[in-house]
Amino acid sequence: MHRSRRASLVAALGSLTLLGTVLTGAPALAHGSSPHPAGHRSDPTCGTANSRLLGTARSAPSNLCVPGAATDSSSTLLVWNKPESADVVDYVVYRDGRPLGRASTNAEQHTPSQEYVDTFYANDADGWHVKVQNHSFKVTGLSPNRGYTFTVRAVLANGRLSAPSNALRVTTTQRAQRIDVTSRPFRAVGDGTTVNTRAIQKAVDSCRSRGCTVVIPKGTFRTGALFLHSNMTLELAQGARLLGSDDWADYPVEKGYYLYAIPTPVPTDASYTAYLRPPSLLNVRPDDLGRSERNRRPGAVAENVRIVGPGVIDGDGWKRTAAGTTTDETGNELPDYVASSAAKVATDGILAANQVEHARAVIDTMPGIVNRPATVDDKSIYGQYRSSLATFIGVDGLYLDGFTVENPAFHGVMVLDSADVGVYGTRNTTFDTNNGDAIEFGGTQRAVVANNFFDSGDDVMNFAAGQGKYGAEGRSSGDVWMFDNYVRRGHGGVAIGSHTAAWVQHLLAEDNVFNRTETGALRMKSTSDMNGGARDVVFRDSAVACMKTSAFIASLSYTLSPSGYVSGSSATFRDIVVRDVSVDGNSTSTCGMASSTSKPVIDIEAGPANDADTVGPFTFDDVRFRNVNPTGIEGLTGSTFRDVCFASVLGDADPWNLDAASTGNVFRNVSPAPGEGGPTSTCR
Repeated sequence: MHRSRRASLVAALGSLTLLGTVLTGAPALAHGSSPHPAGHRSDPTCGTANSRLLGTARSAPSNLCVPGAATDSSSTLLVWNKPESADVVDYVVYRDGRPLGRASTNAEQHTPSQEYVDTFYANDADGWHVKVQNHSFKVTGLSPNRGYTFTVRAVLANGRLSAPSNALRVTTTQRAQRIDVTSRPFRAVGDGTTVNTRAIQKAVDSCRSRGCTVVIPKGTFRTGALFLHSNMTLELAQGARLLGSDDWADYPVEKGYYLYAIPTPVPTDASYTAYLRPPSLLNVRPDDLGRSERNRRPGAVAENVRIVGPGVIDGDGWKRTAAGTTTDETGNELPDYVASSAAKVATDGILAANQVEHARAVIDTMPGIVNRPATVDDKSIYGQYRSSLATFIGVDGLYLDGFTVENPAFHGVMVLDSADVGVYGTRNTTFDTNNGDAIEFGGTQRAVVANNFFDSGDDVMNFAAGQGKYGAEGRSSGDVWMFDNYVRRGHGGVAIGSHTAAWVQHLLAEDNVFNRTETGALRMKSTSDMNGGARDVVFRDSAVACMKTSAFIASLSYTLSPSGYVSGSSATFRDIVVRDVSVDGNSTSTCGMASSTSKPVIDIEAGPANDADTVGPFTFDDVRFRNVNPTGIEGLTGSTFRDVCFASVLGDADPWNLDAASTGNVFRNVSPAPGEGGPTSTCR
């Protein structure tokens, strides 16, 4: 969005107090708008139209939908695509023709991200950053087993309302059975020391009526690996903490999972190895442990699995730093964990140390290793035998809402070979746990990630699609829509790869704030022998600040830990769009580009200089930078830079550095243009 348009939106905010009457007497419709919905959707579940921006409208919301499994007996979550060109300042949601309220107010009530977004813009003194929009709405207070019709209208900068969106019919579920894990005959004890694995698993196994809910009440309930099933909800009450056991024996490898399906017949390539990983704290996985592709396809294992509530899921993976916490920009305290590694896990880890030490001791007899190498090196042990916080394989309809993720021994939440996923209003506070990715989608289709707060130990919203020769035969990851998230510390914000063999594609990331994220708001990484890559990725309408290194990364020279794959051809990245984004490196001693002066703000490593294919086309459109390092672009072809402006660059240098393999690129209304020297514009 151009500067003049943003200014008009800000100016319009002052008149919005007059729109408080919208809930009792709506403002006039925009000229030519109809009072009737544009259409009716019989299937409420979000799909490819949302992530690919199909059928979007110029001046009205469209594709109103519900993320997978988000509806229960008393609530639902509504999300929609925003108008493509209208000056929108808010949205009003209607139930059966009556206004419920505004999206902005709803986000303040129901999401952990909104206070951070508000603080971010309050500190944006000169209005440098692109403003984000809320386009979700949590509806509560509904009656069980009843149908409702919803629409949404945009509140325009001129005070009028847009035409309504499509009408969406949503039917709530029946009132569900509720099982408290402390009740008889389960009798779990929330004292923080008793290991309750059997008691909680028994409650889960007895929860068989459709929509049944297992409740973890207030208290600290220590447990080992738990296994969920279809048509159930795990609810963590206020004050509840599900605390992972710190004993490897409570995560038996023989109940674990394979990250990817094992090809049939089993490959005989010398480099091929697959490891059976220990189960996570929470699991949905096939009976064959994910060995066959057929048994892990979406819906083959479970459907309609939900984890909700304001409680905490704590993996007890690592020790905290000496300080233990950090006070963030809103005044909240966030946990800080020791930054560790394979070499230091014994002293820094809790569950991580226990699992790795055990695996080192018994690796010669460890079950489930396919094509066992003569020697399993220590990096492989460290990378394969720590438990993640949650792993879901083969689920159709997965919904995660409201809880806090803390301190995994390995990754946070892994969603593999699943479909129709919703992740809303969660808190991920895993910084700086080693490999503590917030959420990973592997071979997963159709997901919505909205209004979450992330403070992650590794990549944040991460995507994978298999490795090398055999990974190319697997399932792609795609049609994932990410918006209204606040991404704080972490490595890549939207991170693709390095496992890209079957392609990561059709991603839409919009209206997100990235503040203090380390290695790229958009980070794409793969190798010259990985296969596949990323395509059809849109990253737009977002604010990026205080980057420790680069803002945008596309690398085909990523260094992998040993992972047992068979080499394929070079990966590539193409059809990548970055549009309407503000970047402020904020070069201070405590944050921003100044802490890593050698890292290019746009860092592209491809082409002959990296023994890889070239990448492109990319489009950078209406993107502005200040307080950043120059770009470093190798092997980018056929790309367009339009309305790209640098207000300040370290050392007043020319921001453009392109190698000889970067050919066929077009620069339109770029300031400064390549070869013109340092910045001269304020980018206003």
